[in-house]
Amino acid sequence: MLKFNKEVYLENGRITYETRNEIERIADEISNEGFKNIFFISAGGSIAIMWPIQEMLKQLTDVPVYAEQAGEIVLTGHRQLTKDSIVIMASKSGDTKETVEAAEWCRNNGYRVVSLLGKPETPLEKLSNWTIPNKALNGIEFQYMQLFLLVFKLLSNRNEFAGYQKFADQLEKLPENLLKAKQKFEPIAAEIAEKYYNEEYTIWIGDGEMWGEVYLYSMCVLEECQWMRTKAVTSAEFFHGTLELVEEDVPVFLVKGEGKRRAIDDRVERFCEKYTNKLVVIDTKDYALEGIDDEFRWILAPTISSTLLVDRLSRYFEKYSGHDLDTRRYYRQFDY
Repeated sequence: MLKFNKEVYLENGRITYETRNEIERIADEISNEGFKNIFFISAGGSIAIMWPIQEMLKQLTDVPVYAEQAGEIVLTGHRQLTKDSIVIMASKSGDTKETVEAAEWCRNNGYRVVSLLGKPETPLEKLSNWTIPNKALNGIEFQYMQLFLLVFKLLSNRNEFAGYQKFADQLEKLPENLLKAKQKFEPIAAEIAEKYYNEEYTIWIGDGEMWGEVYLYSMCVLEECQWMRTKAVTSAEFFHGTLELVEEDVPVFLVKGEGKRRAIDDRVERFCEKYTNKLVVIDTKDYALEGIDDEFRWILAPTISSTLLVDRLSRYFEKYSGHDLDTRRYYRQFDY
């Protein structure tokens, strides 16, 4: 597999799952203190992976759940955000400017913060009430695993997620399943990248639990890391503007999830099959999750798309474009 170390990946999965007890302890402490709502506050890719979970929680809990951009909420505030709220943040570097400023703002206002951190002894750690170490060297799916353990344990403590114990136990099997998904997708990723790496413009579509993934991949990978011009749109909103840009030579990438909004994805697929010769459908249903109950597939679907797109497809875009994924013109190159 291109630029991939199987042993390192499985080790990342192991050390991530080892944080389960610590995460559950934190969730129990939060539950004992009590909370009236949940706020996801971060920036960039970190807020994007929180959107799918927000969508899930809308269907699973009576607790109000909000997702806010860190750089915005410090300017406007939020009348629902109070000392009775729980704020969940994430930063792989631990020093993301907007997230650190939002954490400091939360601290000054007495809002409780629990953060997923990629590096210890960083500004975000010092400003958080609780921290969860994200020691995995790479893999957004490992951040998902930790967020799943945290939020679903909170729901379990409220008697709103009865299958938590089984879900958390089976989550240990996720990395091995995702490794198999990567291996299956490898030749597909190579074919897609070789065919589309030099396109002037691509459309990326997904909905529900997939929307955060589509947004993250189009903006944080293709735009930021490959300098490719993209348009990301939800399956529902596609029919209210973007559909007019579909022509036979315009590439359209549809990322299909497994939740209730899949019906809208199907509608997009039927439309695009008629009007473009460059439709690529990436369907999480095509990848098995052995040892994990089907009732949890819609929850885990974003981890499948992430492991395929961010890890595998990105590497092949890098190969064929000749543009290193770590090359930036502006991001973190100077103050702005």
